[in-house]
Amino acid sequence: MKKCAQTRIDGFKEALHDRKLLTVAGIMALIWLILSLLPAVGINPAPVQSLSFVTFAQGGLTGGIPGFIGGLVGKGLIAYFVTLIIVGGISGDEIFSGIRSLFAHFSGGKWDLASVSPLLIGGGAALFIYNFLAGTSTILNCMVGVVAFLIATRSLMTRSGCVRKVFAAVFARDGKTDSGHLTRVMAGWAGGFALGVVLSVVGGYICYIAGFIFLVVGVLLMYAGERKGGVAA
Repeated sequence: MKKCAQTRIDGFKEALHDRKLLTVAGIMALIWLILSLLPAVGINPAPVQSLSFVTFAQGGLTGGIPGFIGGLVGKGLIAYFVTLIIVGGISGDEIFSGIRSLFAHFSGGKWDLASVSPLLIGGGAALFIYNFLAGTSTILNCMVGVVAFLIATRSLMTRSGCVRKVFAAVFARDGKTDSGHLTRVMAGWAGGFALGVVLSVVGGYICYIAGFIFLVVGVLLMYAGERKGGVAA
């Protein structure tokens, strides 16, 4: 995890010397500022609302201090995704391949305690993170969930990324991590963001509630599965 954090810090330092990335960041910051100010002065027609939705401009304006912090992180995620597209770090084919990879994990296969629990744990964690990033899970703020979903499916397909390394560290046993178990957690992680976007129709803090339930049930099923395996052995 330390190595992952250091990689992100090094990447940020490199970005400070990249004119293209700095230009993108500057333009997006200006757009966010304008779209945040216009409604405050009574200018909020449909085009402004549409741009606010697409750019996640309202991120950080709801949910109090936690929502403000989450919105800033969410804006960083949006900027990261836009930068990936501009520099060619992600393509349409990769996005669709990642989505197909996710559906492949949810279609068919064996469904038992060992396979369901990591999906629930990954999904519950994603629901928590989504609600944190969105501040309050509303349709207007759900774009950050869409972007998080796309990034998560890409990580699922490539079997890489900081989140995967964090989960690998959490679920490691004797310094080793079951790759199949980890992949199911990542599938749940991607699916959790998709579910969060859907639950935004309800709004409020529903994703925190659903995430908590998923995590509790997932952990209970995981321990039940381990005990069952121990008895069988």
